[in-house]
Amino acid sequence: MDSLTQFALGAAIGTAVLGRRIGPRRAAIAGGVLGTLPDLDVLLPFDGPIDGFVEHRGWTHSLFVHSLLAVPIGEGLRRLWRARGRVPDLPRLEVWAAVWLVLTTHALLDWTTTYGTRILWPLSDVPYALSWIFIIDPLYTLPLLIAVLGALILGARWRGVRRGAVVGLVLSTAYLGWTGVAQGIAEAKVRAALAAGGVTPERITMIPMPFNSLLWRGIAIDGARYINVYRSVLDDRVEAPLHIHPRHLAHDRALDAYPPPQRVERFSDGNYAYRRDGEDILIADIRMGVTPNYVFTFRVGRVVAGEDAGSAVIEPAPVERREGGHDPAGIGWLWTRIFDEDAVRAE
Repeated sequence: MDSLTQFALGAAIGTAVLGRRIGPRRAAIAGGVLGTLPDLDVLLPFDGPIDGFVEHRGWTHSLFVHSLLAVPIGEGLRRLWRARGRVPDLPRLEVWAAVWLVLTTHALLDWTTTYGTRILWPLSDVPYALSWIFIIDPLYTLPLLIAVLGALILGARWRGVRRGAVVGLVLSTAYLGWTGVAQGIAEAKVRAALAAGGVTPERITMIPMPFNSLLWRGIAIDGARYINVYRSVLDDRVEAPLHIHPRHLAHDRALDAYPPPQRVERFSDGNYAYRRDGEDILIADIRMGVTPNYVFTFRVGRVVAGEDAGSAVIEPAPVERREGGHDPAGIGWLWTRIFDEDAVRAE
């Protein structure tokens, strides 16, 4: 999730658990800072843009690492607060538990997004992704943010500040549960639309569309092509437009011995596609963004001879990230499509 949401989640937990002990403002600030700590892995040195892409949310998001770090971080905070003489001697287990909750909920929340999270490292190097919620969803963040702003602005003057933090956590968690239910509803509609179109795909991945939990994109992998199917949980019809796109797997075979694109293929859990841009061969994780503007697109090869796909000679190229374009009308279409099945996206 975005940094603001992770700060708000950590701050709400800090206020709920430690607000009575050290004051709501101090508890909110400590929890918020700890809540953003795992994402500092973006500052680590990586060998290239693909390594930075696939290694993000690695060991710093491991539940095992968080469990190990909770004790020294918690004890350090406890001694710092005691040394400054502003709070009484705090129960160790209470502080350790607060730190553990803030760190682990960061990883678990990231797990519910589309971007893979290695929550079981080092036992498993698999980047797990439930893909329940878009990386920014105001309906999840708002209850937490209201509670945290109350703690920061009003502090102990708000007599129900801890209760407010608990209510914010309950509401945001309930909404998160709804996103999982919504995904199941939308997936059933995607499968029905594919069946109505005579398509039996190898696999389907459900992706929440930006900023909401009502509109979803189903990615159906069907051999050398992938199919986008947009479904709202409010849709009534069985049929839906099937947006079919080639994956250009000939480029995959040409670059089969080159490690960078293979890492994208594994990280995307098979949701990838190649395309040619001039003389450059690009690979994209098709889960994030929409056709043709995928957020994580990389130049991995180049054509050195031949023009058509069947005869082109391709060799590996230094990896370079390519920024996707922007669709100014996209957000307007998104909100229209939630309620209107006739609002078909052009791809």
